Amino acid sequence: MQSIRDKRRGCSRVLPATLAVLLVASVHASSIDALDPPLSPKAYEPMPDDVRAAVKLLVVATTEAATNEAISGTYDQAQPGLIAGADEGRNMGGMATQVGPVNMRVPIPVLQLPGMVYGGLSGAAKKDAQEFRDALTEDIASAKTQPLENGSLALDVHRHIWSLPQVDARLFATTDNLPEATDAVLYVGFNDFKMDIQKDQATLILTARAELKRRSDGMTLYSRVIEYQDTDSLRNWTKNNLALWHDYSNFAAHYLARELAGETFSRALLPNSLAPEATTSAKKDKKTEFRYVSKSATPELAWQHILLEQNPDGTPARRIEEGDIAYDLEIYDAHRLVYAARRLPAKSHLVGIELPCQETYRWSVRPTYFTGDDVAYGEWMRRAPDNVGAAKGRNGLIGRNASVAPAYTQDFAELELRCRSR
Repeated sequence: MQSIRDKRRGCSRVLPATLAVLLVASVHASSIDALDPPLSPKAYEPMPDDVRAAVKLLVVATTEAATNEAISGTYDQAQPGLIAGADEGRNMGGMATQVGPVNMRVPIPVLQLPGMVYGGLSGAAKKDAQEFRDALTEDIASAKTQPLENGSLALDVHRHIWSLPQVDARLFATTDNLPEATDAVLYVGFNDFKMDIQKDQATLILTARAELKRRSDGMTLYSRVIEYQDTDSLRNWTKNNLALWHDYSNFAAHYLARELAGETFSRALLPNSLAPEATTSAKKDKKTEFRYVSKSATPELAWQHILLEQNPDGTPARRIEEGDIAYDLEIYDAHRLVYAARRLPAKSHLVGIELPCQETYRWSVRPTYFTGDDVAYGEWMRRAPDNVGAAKGRNGLIGRNASVAPAYTQDFAELELRCRSR
């Protein structure tokens, strides 16, 4: 068991990515089709077990497909103000990387965001929409670093798969000169971005795609598109130098990479019950479910996890011994991950650093299953949705209010610290 948990492989060294300047396209209103209705929950479609088992040497690479773009909503006239020259130098950027036996610099396809917002409104709503579009365009065109870039996504997906002992994952910037023993190539990349504007509300919808192709004949063995969506007012998206947009892009990249890695190689959807529990230093709030309050900057967090004996269809569930289950724990503030603990053997953990007081955090855990030479991860603990049947097995998170909590953490357990800072 120890050899599995401590396993670390040699990995291709990837140097920092340089974002290619964004191509901002000017699109005539008549060429835009209406967006589909807001995302609805979809069932998981994890990679079949026989496909996973057949892949021992995997190469992760970026897709070369262009990203689609669309805008819809209560707008019918093109607004002026497109930043001139934003498409210049789109291919100048690239990722300097040492991959496999060669050192190369290759262009990396980047996420293309819409360049036009259509508006027939007047007054504050139109002004907010214009400011949001212009500020977003300028921010991305001038950004030195950008999480929504295919090279960064491939790096994160590879990082999640690389720790699994059952598959040898390598990161390549090109599919030339692959190792002869390569079984398959997993192409990943951002797939689509949509901005749906209704009056003073803007919904951002980002998707990413993974496609597994067999090396020997190029046959597609599995493909999957994952979605991430969040909503807020145009004014909130725009204020504080696009702070909410920066949070959205960071959380979207974080979530989509984990989901692509999970549904392809690392997730085990075992029927279970997973819920937070109160401790002496993190007491359950009497008014709000899934909310815990602590007067300590280093509270103890606890949870209950029970593997169920039957799958939803009534068939016997896979049996795993309690001693072969560990837990990953993460704590987030409104902007980023602030604390993480891996492979915890018990169902409780004393936070190992002092968290800033007078803040509200969100936290979650997921089980890690050790089965012989394999490792798989369960889902992160979340509050049950109001409509359990409709949301079961959701593919993609649907945020309700980005300025309150990012879509990724909105259903995590809350932790309010009422301590005093030293």
